[in-house]
Amino acid sequence: MFSNTARRQLANVARSSRAASVRSASTSASSSSSSGLWRNFRLLAGISSVAATSYYIGALYPPEFAHLLSPRTAPPPLHPDDPAALAHIAELEDQIQHLPILEAHRAREDKDEWYETRPYLNLPEERRVNSLTAGTLKGPGKLAIPPLVRSRRDHTENWIFIHVGRALCGHEGVIHGGLLATLLDESLARVALLNLPEKVGVTANLNINYKAPTLADQFIVIKVKLDEAKGRKSRVSGTVEDMAGNVLVEANALFIQPRYAKLLNSGAVRHMLGEPSHSKEPITPGTVAPVPVKLPGGAQTLVDSRNP
Repeated sequence: MFSNTARRQLANVARSSRAASVRSASTSASSSSSSGLWRNFRLLAGISSVAATSYYIGALYPPEFAHLLSPRTAPPPLHPDDPAALAHIAELEDQIQHLPILEAHRAREDKDEWYETRPYLNLPEERRVNSLTAGTLKGPGKLAIPPLVRSRRDHTENWIFIHVGRALCGHEGVIHGGLLATLLDESLARVALLNLPEKVGVTANLNINYKAPTLADQFIVIKVKLDEAKGRKSRVSGTVEDMAGNVLVEANALFIQPRYAKLLNSGAVRHMLGEPSHSKEPITPGTVAPVPVKLPGGAQTLVDSRNP
């Protein structure tokens, strides 16, 4: 009798212990499940916050590659007679005169070995209208202001500062490679031609390596140097750089003076290129007073006819 009672009590204790274990395991599993769900929720919330923050920052300050992959469409260029266009041209003219790299170049120790000029400004209007860079491509959104040239007096080196607008693009926001080739051809030609006997020459070949996209609506500087001048041939090389000194394009070219060059009037070419009047072969008899010259769109600047 006693042993039956003892066995029943032990069985009851065992059942109670197993039930408690099951209840404990169930509670632990439920608690663990709730904790895991909370961790997943916090992780998802954190990822969403980072993604949203990155999106808004990227929208406000998009990286350069984003401009190239998904450029923003720019408005069309202003009409040259629009008052806003004249104000824009005047603003660009003020900016080019105060570019840090230009101001530093003007202050170099060898500054007396250089002169400054604005090619094409004295070109008659009847000739300018048929010029690609001085006429067709001038105006707001394009080549809004004339190039500013810093040239060694011995014509072995040029720095040419140019502003390229949004209407000169191939891919939206990126200057057309053909336009850069045109600017390089003319910039290289300035050094090459002034080192030919008759100051007249043609492009025999032009080799270009594009190193990086040239973004629109910025100032660039084309640096040109003479590599060799021998008889009727001039070899030159140059780079297109942004204002931070990044090389965007590299080029070299050969220019040849035609055999009939002596029959041509080279004075007009030298005048167009902005050769100073105090060179060994003066272009025109010298008046020395600054004269007003119209910039594209009607804005004006003063140009010293001596091109000092």
